[in-house]
Amino acid sequence: MKILLGITGGIAAYRAADLARLLTNRGHTVRCVLTEAGARFITPLTLASLTGEACYGANPDHHEWRPSPSVEHIELARWADVVAVVPATANMLGNTANGLANDLLSTVLLATKAPILWAPAMNTAMWEHPAVRANLERLKAFGHTIVEPAEGMLACGEAGAGKLADIERIADAIRAVGSERLGSLRGKQVLVTAGPTREDLDPVRLLTNRSTGEMGIEIARALRDAGAEVHLILGGDMEAPFGIETMRVRTADAMMAACAELWPKMDGCLAAAAVADQRPQAIAAEKVKKADGPEILELVRTEDILLNLGKQKRVGVGGQWLLGFAAESEHHVEYASAKLAKKKLDAVFVNDIASGKAFGHQDNTLTPVTADGPQPPLGPLPKDQLASALVAWWAGRLGSKA
Repeated sequence: MKILLGITGGIAAYRAADLARLLTNRGHTVRCVLTEAGARFITPLTLASLTGEACYGANPDHHEWRPSPSVEHIELARWADVVAVVPATANMLGNTANGLANDLLSTVLLATKAPILWAPAMNTAMWEHPAVRANLERLKAFGHTIVEPAEGMLACGEAGAGKLADIERIADAIRAVGSERLGSLRGKQVLVTAGPTREDLDPVRLLTNRSTGEMGIEIARALRDAGAEVHLILGGDMEAPFGIETMRVRTADAMMAACAELWPKMDGCLAAAAVADQRPQAIAAEKVKKADGPEILELVRTEDILLNLGKQKRVGVGGQWLLGFAAESEHHVEYASAKLAKKKLDAVFVNDIASGKAFGHQDNTLTPVTADGPQPPLGPLPKDQLASALVAWWAGRLGSKA
């Protein structure tokens, strides 16, 4: 992806260096445009060194409008796949919202047809000012994306909203607005379940599993990037991806209720959550104390979410598709094929979890199993790349049936 990174005059400008390096390390081509005020906080040499590309705009050696054989603002506007302004000041937000252009960055912002993303950073009072809020709404109406600032301690010594959003979140937002859409998924309503469920024993103890939710979150991201409207039901503690409607749940019952509410409105579902198969017969109101002798924990089965979704799945014209996962330590294809038939799935992605594989931050391999039998495996790949490969594989199958 070709990313044009605009940097305006705020103390958070130094964090643009980390963003430029992060995006470059992930394989993107990054060019930076500095305003005069931005160049007082960070230098063109720093940005050019981190990106391996020339830094445009304000430059102590050449000033803003240096002689050039090209019309720079048009060239850069046409070059970019995404234009991201990080940090974005109230001044630059107001200029663009009202069609004003008085430097290289502001002219690029009016000339480009690429998606534009803003990551504002400013004092809380400025962020909450009616004029700034009106300008933000106008930019949203133009189709621009806003990465809302975080709350925290600001450079002025005050605490509140206005702190530049986390760099990883901004990078995720840039990926979201700049990714190539896949025709068979564009605009489709897709439900994704991710993460573990937790079943309380008492106010202190619980039953859960080793899932982190990372794979399901990456799948939600990949579907979002492909153009789907993703609805994520998320257990565990991981942060939800940018721009995805997310419902937080704790227990299997809560996840079942959320799925039952959303499933009738969906075109498809990818169920990657690690749902507890059992929950306690009763939850103690107070912490259970140690006792002499054997202790017995009575468990009951939780509802099978995937089975219920399969029973309710629409078929025929306007039908739904349903994809599941099988975490197996043995007889992988046999168990996955049985799950496929019993739960009326369109495909099952098999994880080999022997010796702790597939959990946490490590490469993984998924083998799709369909009614035609096992398909060529996807991976081994890091989970973000594996999720993209999975979504591309399924989008291809959907496209071939269209």
